[in-house]
Amino acid sequence: MTVTAGGATVAVGGRDQRVAGALLVGAAVSAPVWSSWFDGVPCGLRALTGIPCPLCGMTTSVVATVQGRVGDAVAANPFGILVVVAAVLLVVTWRRGRVWRVPVWLPWAGLGLSEVWQLFRFL
Repeated sequence: MTVTAGGATVAVGGRDQRVAGALLVGAAVSAPVWSSWFDGVPCGLRALTGIPCPLCGMTTSVVATVQGRVGDAVAANPFGILVVVAAVLLVVTWRRGRVWRVPVWLPWAGLGLSEVWQLFRFL
């Protein structure tokens, strides 16, 4: 994390994030093969409390986005589309030493908005 006059930022774009982005896109593209083996990843918070977490529906959303089913992706979790876009950008715009700076508040705001989405979705 870096603190500047413009506020705190997080560096995104190192080798680890690029590898994670490539794995995410690869797993989503190959989903038709492996998705029939299990029913997805259960949410521990929802199983214990009945309240969905901000990431509920993310796997479904990411797979639907990669398969071009944007309506299904939005219905599952609209932030999955943003995750796919970010992963593809990390992989496609790879250059040695390139780092993107993301304001620290942005991921937290995304998680907060996703939780609000989940609460209204399951009402």
